[in-house]
Amino acid sequence: MRMTPLPGPFGIAVDGIDLERDQSETTIRALIEALHEHQILVVRGQSLSNERYVAFGRNFGRPLSFFIQSHVRNDHPEMIRIGNAAATPARYRDGAMHWHSDSSYEDEPASVTMFYGIEAPAVGGETLIASTVLAYDALDDATKARIDSLAALHCLGGSPELPGEKIPAMAEEIARNGIKRHPLVMRHPVTGRKAIFTSGTAFGAEGLEKEEGRALIDELRRHITSPRFVTRYKIGVGDLFLWDNFQTLHSATPIEYSDEPGKRRLLYRISTKGLPPLCAAPS
Repeated sequence: MRMTPLPGPFGIAVDGIDLERDQSETTIRALIEALHEHQILVVRGQSLSNERYVAFGRNFGRPLSFFIQSHVRNDHPEMIRIGNAAATPARYRDGAMHWHSDSSYEDEPASVTMFYGIEAPAVGGETLIASTVLAYDALDDATKARIDSLAALHCLGGSPELPGEKIPAMAEEIARNGIKRHPLVMRHPVTGRKAIFTSGTAFGAEGLEKEEGRALIDELRRHITSPRFVTRYKIGVGDLFLWDNFQTLHSATPIEYSDEPGKRRLLYRISTKGLPPLCAAPS
């Protein structure tokens, strides 16, 4: 196993392992530790069966159920299809082109998200990742003291949009999930590091007037997504790309919707909740 820093302010790449054959405790522990330390992790050169990919995902927590059933594989419902087919309905296009962390509109947000690259276009399709840990560390002491004890209010599509964003809001899901409350400053359950937790769903904070709370969320989201905290990665064929939702925000970038060779993109996503079983087990 060889680890190399990714270009940018954070992230690590791993080469020299075959996860189809080796998902030993030693290997998985090393990958979990690398993800928690570096916030994003890419394991390159993989050729995984669906069964082994799902088994790998379960090493990081409980795979979540996705609410858009047409995006889920029937034979492996843990796997969520991410593609750019020309027939994709307009309402599903560019739905992730905003800064967010997964499932923050639910009672239990996703802890880890991973993509497995099956096809990659020659141009476009990068994923942007912002470090909410580095962004928190860079705040002045007065701002930290102001936000450390606040609870943010979340609903699907709730956050004020930043320039260039397209935040989706689905009325049925908003009605089903309602408003959720999460700490505005998240302490990581494994590392203990603090990070700002706004996602793309926070719209205010308990104890603050509506406009003051919304202005605070807008200010923090602009701070998190400043270039000094952001890196980008284009997921290639055979890449397993993971990020820690408790330490990052992510955003898709524009992509052409096409069935032409060289333009197609196909990824399979697994998002998990809770701690990796190896972290939850007694030491």
